[in-house]
Amino acid sequence: MKSYDAVVAGSGAGGAAVAGRLAAGGMKVLLLERGGPARASRSAVSAVRRHYARGGLGAAFGDGLLPVPTGFGVGGTTAINSGTCLRTPADLVAGWERDVPGFSAAEFSSRLDEAWTALKVKQAPTETLSGSSRLVLAGFRRLGVLAEPLHRAEDGCTGEARCCFVCPSGAKMTSDKAFLDPLPSGTRPELWTRAELVGAASGRATVRRGREVETVAAGVTVLSCGALETPNLVRALRLGPEWRRAGDGLTLHPAAKLFGLFPQAVLPARGVPQGVGAVHPADHRIRLEGVATPPELTALTLPLEGARLKAWMAARARLATFGLMVKDEARGSVRAPFGRAWPLVRYAPTPGDLERLARGMRLAADALFAAGAERVLLPLNRRRNEARDAIESSALLSGGVTARELQGMAFHPLGTCGLGRVVGADLRLCPGVYVCDGSVVPESLGVNPQITIYAFALSLAARLLGGKG
Repeated sequence: MKSYDAVVAGSGAGGAAVAGRLAAGGMKVLLLERGGPARASRSAVSAVRRHYARGGLGAAFGDGLLPVPTGFGVGGTTAINSGTCLRTPADLVAGWERDVPGFSAAEFSSRLDEAWTALKVKQAPTETLSGSSRLVLAGFRRLGVLAEPLHRAEDGCTGEARCCFVCPSGAKMTSDKAFLDPLPSGTRPELWTRAELVGAASGRATVRRGREVETVAAGVTVLSCGALETPNLVRALRLGPEWRRAGDGLTLHPAAKLFGLFPQAVLPARGVPQGVGAVHPADHRIRLEGVATPPELTALTLPLEGARLKAWMAARARLATFGLMVKDEARGSVRAPFGRAWPLVRYAPTPGDLERLARGMRLAADALFAAGAERVLLPLNRRRNEARDAIESSALLSGGVTARELQGMAFHPLGTCGLGRVVGADLRLCPGVYVCDGSVVPESLGVNPQITIYAFALSLAARLLGGKG
């Protein structure tokens, strides 16, 4: 039987950081990844099929349908995210210290700093911003709304506009690039791709690769399969005294994007898609952030059909896009009636979430018009969803929005093995088995979560190494 000091399942922000730090500390580590290596493609469609979990078809079901994109392959979702880095809000960290015995806000903050450094986080340079971001940034400033380039995990970004489809230059600092690649070849974790953990108990881990199943000795096992898959593994194996609570408490960031039609071409092939961000001045639970849609996927995201769809697509070179997300009030759940590869996600935005989405849409539309848009298309599947000025867009949104008409998505699944509910401050499920991914984040963050997940991973690694490193 092969023997390892640690077996880590999943190579995203949680898994790769834990595995890399444990290996650097002298442990013999086996890192499992259900997908394969992340490879760049000039086709966004190919990238979605290859590197998005469930081929990009994963979604949350409730009063409507909300696609929930997560990564599949080495690097997990860090291979297909926008690279945006925002620190965990200090009031949330203070609350975790108050509510979870053994959790230290000071120690966690130091791990945030450590992750920030490892990811080489820096503010997006103005020259790398996309055409959309430049326009909307100017629009916000004309409205008197504070907006600025976002901080991102990158090392030499030239603005190739492919962040969400695997960076072609390798400049984006994914989890493997930040925590595995810098290690000397003889000390790196042993990586098994297209392999999944199917059993975990104190001292052993069982792995399936294709048709073969192998059990290895494992000093510790760390589950880092993501907030949509880890809880179903916990439930299937009945790991820990609170296994029945795994899968509940799901938080998401309901999101949507608007399109603005400008008199000039505004969507060049280059530029950081999510380069600019702002917080709604009247509601900090609403964040507005840049977004981009490749030409081959634009028609799928426009809430139009027939002649109107054809007309907007004909003008796609003149379209700018900008998005928003809300810190949700809703809580959902995830189960696996069809197997772990196809988790069933149940989630419905609350009336408060929907009201915030509408409020965010108003501000995004105002910014697009302030930047010079001739028309703005709202992300709503209704007959009247197009405005010619800010007054009309406000009127179209005055009655609010419903979940069923929302043409949106939901990002950043968290909370399904939440700190203080399923795991304690040490992230332990049961003797020798730990969880470290977005599932342990106990509540909605309201910010992009990768730095938070990395911090949990670095804290766990230091604990498993006995406080070293």
